[in-house]
Amino acid sequence: MNDLYAAVIHDVKNQLAELALRLGERADAQQEMSIAMNAARRLSEMLLVIRQEAELLSVNPDSVDTGDFLAILAAEYRELFPALAIDIDTEHAPAFAFFDDALVRMALSNAMHNACRSAHSRIKLAAREQDKMLVLEVADDGPGFPDGMLKNDGDTPASVSNRGTGLGLYLARKIAELHKLEGRCGRIELSNDKGAVFRMFLP
Repeated sequence: MNDLYAAVIHDVKNQLAELALRLGERADAQQEMSIAMNAARRLSEMLLVIRQEAELLSVNPDSVDTGDFLAILAAEYRELFPALAIDIDTEHAPAFAFFDDALVRMALSNAMHNACRSAHSRIKLAAREQDKMLVLEVADDGPGFPDGMLKNDGDTPASVSNRGTGLGLYLARKIAELHKLEGRCGRIELSNDKGAVFRMFLP
């Protein structure tokens, strides 16, 4: 896909984001706002795929406050899904971690969106340190990941399901793998435990 197509996608994405913000000011348009934001997010994912396939996707790691990172993400989705309880657990997380805030936020945002769509009543956002890796986790109390998605583990975009197209998981895996330190690289893991559990491991 050439630069012209990428520019058009970027422009449409920005217009959808602006539409979502305007809808957010109306109390009777929350569902429409969510649809517009989801469409903008999908276009952002497509732009990342274009960059990744052109080998232009790179990380710009910086020091990130893990508590603030999760709190901002939780606040965004509490507004979009007010009927859900969204808990945060950072008890065993480092105060600061080193990663690309923008890219990891996009990956976690996709996981959060899918979790909120599938959850019955509760989401858990957590961060912890494990084997010198930062683990970021999104868990819900819904029906869990389909078997095909568990086997695929974000290796390639999965077929359409109630949890999306799988494009977000594919990008999350690529984003994690781009984070490298001392011979180790990041990864994602999917599992089911009283609902779906998404984990991103970053060195």
